[in-house]
Amino acid sequence: MDGGRTLIVSVGDYSFEQAKERGIYAFPSSYGRDHCDYVAFYRGKPIGAITHYAGVEEVLEDDTETLSQRDRIMMFPERMEEPATIFKLGDLIELDNPVSSEGENWIQSVMYRDLDEVTTADSIADLM
Repeated sequence: MDGGRTLIVSVGDYSFEQAKERGIYAFPSSYGRDHCDYVAFYRGKPIGAITHYAGVEEVLEDDTETLSQRDRIMMFPERMEEPATIFKLGDLIELDNPVSSEGENWIQSVMYRDLDEVTTADSIADLM
């Protein structure tokens, strides 16, 4: 079964709130993230789980109307001067069963999986 190519990202509170409230996920273009159909959000401690995902509706190049200087400082301060890529997202969907991190398994950067794998996993170890 194929649910769609899903980018799993580790996000802080600010980036997660922007996805939730404004329907955007932004990152420096130099990160070179591949095309995806969905973005799944791994939220660090104290949550320690993939809790939500959203469909990618559009990919935008850097634009100051969508991404403010404050957004850059809060989302990627170490690369805030670089051009950004912005994923316009559909509605954020909460997973019925959050994909928890256990022991040494957590998401620090990114990984790609099929959406079906994300929605049926019990733990990050299931996605490794």
